[in-house]
Amino acid sequence: MSKRTKESPGAEQPNGAPLSRVELQLALLLRRAERTGAIRPDYTPTLERSGYLLLLVLSTEGPLGINALAERQGLDASTVTRQVVSLEKAGLARRSRDPRDGRAVRVEATPSGEAQLEHERTRRSAMYGEILADWSPAERALLAGLLERLNQDLDAFRRDPDD
Repeated sequence: MSKRTKESPGAEQPNGAPLSRVELQLALLLRRAERTGAIRPDYTPTLERSGYLLLLVLSTEGPLGINALAERQGLDASTVTRQVVSLEKAGLARRSRDPRDGRAVRVEATPSGEAQLEHERTRRSAMYGEILADWSPAERALLAGLLERLNQDLDAFRRDPDD
Protein backbone atom coordinates (compact mmCIF):
# COMPACT_ATOMS: atom_id res chain seq x y z
CA MET A 1 0.00 0.00 0.00
CA SER A 2 1.28 3.46 -0.89
CA LYS A 3 2.29 5.75 1.95
CA ARG A 4 -0.27 8.19 0.52
CA THR A 5 -3.09 5.62 0.70
CA LYS A 6 -4.98 5.58 3.97
CA GLU A 7 -7.43 3.00 5.13
CA SER A 8 -10.60 4.90 5.90
CA PRO A 9 -13.92 3.27 6.61
CA GLY A 10 -17.04 4.91 5.32
CA ALA A 11 -18.25 6.23 2.00
CA GLU A 12 -14.94 5.87 0.17
CA GLN A 13 -14.46 2.20 1.09
CA PRO A 14 -17.87 0.58 0.58
CA ASN A 15 -18.25 -3.11 1.23
CA GLY A 16 -20.67 -3.34 -1.68
CA ALA A 17 -20.67 -5.16 -4.96
CA PRO A 18 -17.75 -4.57 -7.34
CA LEU A 19 -19.81 -2.50 -9.77
CA SER A 20 -20.95 -0.19 -6.98
CA ARG A 21 -17.33 0.20 -5.92
CA VAL A 22 -16.28 0.91 -9.53
CA GLU A 23 -18.96 3.60 -9.85
CA LEU A 24 -17.95 5.29 -6.60
CA GLN A 25 -14.23 5.09 -7.27
CA LEU A 26 -14.66 6.55 -10.76
CA ALA A 27 -16.69 9.45 -9.35
CA LEU A 28 -13.97 10.10 -6.79
CA LEU A 29 -11.23 9.71 -9.39
CA LEU A 30 -12.79 12.28 -11.71
CA ARG A 31 -13.19 14.81 -8.90
CA ARG A 32 -9.69 14.24 -7.54
CA ALA A 33 -8.02 14.24 -10.95
CA GLU A 34 -9.54 17.64 -11.73
CA ARG A 35 -8.49 19.21 -8.47
CA THR A 36 -5.04 17.63 -8.21
CA GLY A 37 -3.35 20.06 -10.58
CA ALA A 38 -5.27 23.03 -9.28
CA ILE A 39 -4.06 22.61 -5.69
CA ARG A 40 -0.39 22.88 -6.66
CA PRO A 41 0.95 26.33 -5.79
CA ASP A 42 3.03 26.50 -8.98
CA TYR A 43 0.18 25.52 -11.29
CA THR A 44 -1.41 28.09 -13.55
CA PRO A 45 -4.09 26.49 -15.73
CA THR A 46 -3.23 27.93 -19.13
CA LEU A 47 -4.65 24.88 -20.87
CA GLU A 48 -7.87 23.38 -19.57
CA ARG A 49 -8.81 19.75 -20.14
CA SER A 50 -11.02 20.41 -23.17
CA GLY A 51 -8.31 22.43 -24.90
CA TYR A 52 -5.67 19.90 -23.94
CA LEU A 53 -7.66 17.06 -25.51
CA LEU A 54 -8.42 19.04 -28.70
CA LEU A 55 -4.79 20.03 -29.12
CA LEU A 56 -3.76 16.43 -28.54
CA VAL A 57 -6.00 15.27 -31.42
CA LEU A 58 -4.74 18.07 -33.69
CA SER A 59 -1.13 17.32 -32.80
CA THR A 60 -1.61 13.62 -33.49
CA GLU A 61 -3.80 13.81 -36.59
CA GLY A 62 -3.04 17.21 -38.08
CA PRO A 63 -5.60 19.78 -39.24
CA LEU A 64 -9.22 18.61 -39.01
CA GLY A 65 -12.67 20.00 -39.59
CA ILE A 66 -15.00 20.83 -36.72
CA ASN A 67 -17.18 17.77 -37.36
CA ALA A 68 -14.18 15.43 -37.37
CA LEU A 69 -12.94 16.97 -34.12
CA ALA A 70 -16.40 16.65 -32.60
CA GLU A 71 -16.62 12.99 -33.61
CA ARG A 72 -13.24 12.16 -32.11
CA GLN A 73 -14.14 13.90 -28.86
CA GLY A 74 -17.67 12.49 -28.62
CA LEU A 75 -19.09 15.99 -28.52
CA ASP A 76 -21.41 18.00 -30.71
CA ALA A 77 -20.01 20.45 -33.23
CA SER A 78 -21.30 23.55 -31.40
CA THR A 79 -19.41 22.55 -28.24
CA VAL A 80 -16.21 21.95 -30.19
CA THR A 81 -16.65 25.26 -32.02
CA ARG A 82 -16.77 27.10 -28.68
CA GLN A 83 -13.66 25.25 -27.51
CA VAL A 84 -11.84 26.05 -30.75
CA VAL A 85 -12.77 29.74 -30.45
CA SER A 86 -11.28 29.72 -26.94
CA LEU A 87 -8.07 28.09 -28.20
CA GLU A 88 -7.94 30.54 -31.08
CA LYS A 89 -8.28 33.55 -28.76
CA ALA A 90 -5.40 32.17 -26.71
CA GLY A 91 -3.28 31.79 -29.86
CA LEU A 92 -3.12 28.01 -29.50
CA ALA A 93 -5.12 27.07 -32.60
CA ARG A 94 -6.22 28.66 -35.84
CA ARG A 95 -9.06 28.12 -38.25
CA SER A 96 -8.72 28.39 -42.00
CA ARG A 97 -10.63 27.38 -45.10
CA ASP A 98 -10.13 23.82 -46.24
CA PRO A 99 -8.12 24.00 -49.48
CA ARG A 100 -10.17 21.10 -50.94
CA ASP A 101 -13.53 22.66 -50.04
CA GLY A 102 -13.60 26.42 -49.55
CA ARG A 103 -16.89 26.17 -47.65
CA ALA A 104 -15.41 23.98 -44.94
CA VAL A 105 -13.25 25.13 -42.03
CA ARG A 106 -10.29 23.23 -40.75
CA VAL A 107 -8.57 23.69 -37.42
CA GLU A 108 -4.89 23.28 -36.66
CA ALA A 109 -2.66 23.77 -33.66
CA THR A 110 -0.34 26.76 -33.81
CA PRO A 111 3.35 26.39 -32.88
CA SER A 112 2.42 28.03 -29.57
CA GLY A 113 -0.37 25.46 -29.13
CA GLU A 114 2.04 22.60 -29.83
CA ALA A 115 4.51 24.02 -27.30
CA GLN A 116 1.80 24.51 -24.68
CA LEU A 117 0.53 20.97 -25.25
CA GLU A 118 4.03 19.54 -24.79
CA HIS A 119 4.54 21.62 -21.65
CA GLU A 120 1.23 20.40 -20.22
CA ARG A 121 1.92 16.76 -21.11
CA THR A 122 5.31 16.98 -19.39
CA ARG A 123 3.77 18.62 -16.32
CA ARG A 124 0.98 16.04 -16.08
CA SER A 125 3.37 13.12 -16.55
CA ALA A 126 5.63 14.45 -13.80
CA MET A 127 2.67 14.92 -11.47
CA TYR A 128 1.44 11.36 -12.06
CA GLY A 129 5.02 10.17 -11.66
CA GLU A 130 4.95 11.64 -8.15
CA ILE A 131 1.51 10.26 -7.38
CA LEU A 132 2.45 6.76 -8.59
CA ALA A 133 6.00 6.83 -7.21
CA ASP A 134 5.34 3.86 -4.95
CA TRP A 135 3.77 1.77 -7.72
CA SER A 136 5.86 -0.82 -9.52
CA PRO A 137 6.35 -0.58 -13.29
CA ALA A 138 4.01 -3.58 -13.65
CA GLU A 139 1.30 -1.83 -11.59
CA ARG A 140 1.66 1.33 -13.67
CA ALA A 141 1.42 -0.67 -16.90
CA LEU A 142 -1.62 -2.56 -15.60
CA LEU A 143 -3.35 0.70 -14.63
CA ALA A 144 -2.58 2.21 -18.05
CA GLY A 145 -3.94 -0.83 -19.86
CA LEU A 146 -7.11 -0.99 -17.78
CA LEU A 147 -7.77 2.75 -18.22
CA GLU A 148 -7.27 2.42 -21.99
CA ARG A 149 -9.71 -0.48 -22.06
CA LEU A 150 -12.25 1.42 -19.94
CA ASN A 151 -12.05 4.44 -22.25
CA GLN A 152 -12.52 2.24 -25.32
CA ASP A 153 -15.53 0.57 -23.73
CA LEU A 154 -16.99 3.94 -22.71
CA ASP A 155 -16.64 5.14 -26.32
CA ALA A 156 -18.26 1.96 -27.63
CA PHE A 157 -21.12 2.33 -25.14
CA ARG A 158 -21.64 5.97 -26.16
CA ARG A 159 -21.86 4.96 -29.82
CA ASP A 160 -24.34 2.13 -29.24
CA PRO A 161 -25.91 2.25 -25.75
CA ASP A 162 -28.70 -0.21 -26.66
CA ASP A 163 -26.40 -3.22 -27.07
